[in-house]
Amino acid sequence: MQNTKIQRNLKEDGRRLRSLESKALIVDAMMKLINKGILDPTAQQVADEAGMGIRTVFRQIQDKETLFLLMDKKVKDFNDQGLMTTTPKGNLKSRIRDLIELEAKAYEGHLQFIRATLANKWKYKTLQNNYEGSQRNIKLLLYRWLPELSELEDLIQIFLTSIHSTGYWIELRENQMLSVEEAIELKIQTFERVLL
Repeated sequence: MQNTKIQRNLKEDGRRLRSLESKALIVDAMMKLINKGILDPTAQQVADEAGMGIRTVFRQIQDKETLFLLMDKKVKDFNDQGLMTTTPKGNLKSRIRDLIELEAKAYEGHLQFIRATLANKWKYKTLQNNYEGSQRNIKLLLYRWLPELSELEDLIQIFLTSIHSTGYWIELRENQMLSVEEAIELKIQTFERVLL
């Protein structure tokens, strides 16, 4: 009797483990497709990239909303390790440069995910909520690194917060066609002119 119960538990544990592995493969496949520039991959594309049947994808991930949620969590966890744990140091000029370089590295590392979020947030509530939360976190980070901003008039604070957003990074890199270095320098010069 006890042996049967143990075998049943092991079988259930094995299913759960396979399910978790399958979900991870599906999320990784979605991320690979987005990195290739496919901003809203189909379930079939995800299944093909993951090397599994489309029924398995639907069994593991009920809808695209859930898939974007899992992918966004993975990207956010990675970002939070670098951005949120770094402590600001030095004078105002060095903090401006360090923050903008740090965020540029994070933005560039996830450029396609930012593009996918901006392209799809109107379709998926998860992306809309996560984007809004991400922008709030970026603003909090900005004020943590540069508390001097709070001394400026409201319109200037809004302006600096806007040019510090992920959407503005896309504007600089894709629409204005600036290199990473040029985009960083433009942002640094703007902040320095206002704050120094």
